[in-house]
Amino acid sequence: MPTQSFSSFEAFFDANRHANIRAMVLGPDRGDWVLTNLVLSKLGIQFGQAGGNAVVEGSPQPGGISIFILTRGLSAMSGNGRRFDDHTLLVAQPGDDFCLAADSWRRWCSLYIPNEELAAANPNASNAIASMRGVCRLTPYRMERFRSVIQQLDEAIQQAPRAFKSAAAQKAARQKLVPEIRMVLAVPQAIEAPLGRHVVSRSQIIHASMDFVEQHGGEFLSVEQLASAAGVSERTLRDAFQQYFGVAPVRYLNRRTLHLVRKALKTANPAATTVTEIATQFGVWELGRFARDYCALFGELPSETLRKQR
Repeated sequence: MPTQSFSSFEAFFDANRHANIRAMVLGPDRGDWVLTNLVLSKLGIQFGQAGGNAVVEGSPQPGGISIFILTRGLSAMSGNGRRFDDHTLLVAQPGDDFCLAADSWRRWCSLYIPNEELAAANPNASNAIASMRGVCRLTPYRMERFRSVIQQLDEAIQQAPRAFKSAAAQKAARQKLVPEIRMVLAVPQAIEAPLGRHVVSRSQIIHASMDFVEQHGGEFLSVEQLASAAGVSERTLRDAFQQYFGVAPVRYLNRRTLHLVRKALKTANPAATTVTEIATQFGVWELGRFARDYCALFGELPSETLRKQR
């Protein structure tokens, strides 16, 4: 996964993979141009860092949707004449044009999602997704959740870029990102709509969920995947888990991940791998929080578990 630093803005913008763009710097070129590319199957993610005053015009690559979100320097940029804030991002559909104007340092993320990727995730979401375009304002919950996921990925890549070279880490990242992207692009009704109208008993929900967990033993799993496997909404799944296990599905999956990482650490060669490289294979990006949760559950740090294998 290449991270490149550029000495000129021309080379920086030429390396952009998600759009056809024309760029112009309006102030002194500070030479602070950094770009990281991560490709997960057909899903593309770019993290960029740039300084100075610049204007970028362009159109997204055909065959998919591009999303642009600022992760730092939120007040530094406008999109299509509208100032970005905590709750806005830019969605560019095929055939759209966009204009981004920046006046100071910023760090951003752009994502390119092929249409077939979104259709595979949810074939019924195309109409809702098609309604999102331009600079969009999301509810605080949806925006904070999405920005948090993107920032976690950004920080994990900066801390351990080598970890995302493994096929397992890339698969986990894709499984983690696609539901979040669809959640952002869908209209609120599509997010909350139940997946079936028939009544499903609690035992059926748990049985279907656990069957799905067993079938995907060593993989990262999301709450959305469990709800889909059980044929119910995420809210119904949460109620069933709370009644049956005494915890919400997100906490259940979190503890499952900790156990999967521990099992992998116990069979790993500490001379050939790191805790971070193993953890990212299971979709762990918040490494500090992961270490705290792991220690609280098992009474030792993950690095200690790995070290014992010497």
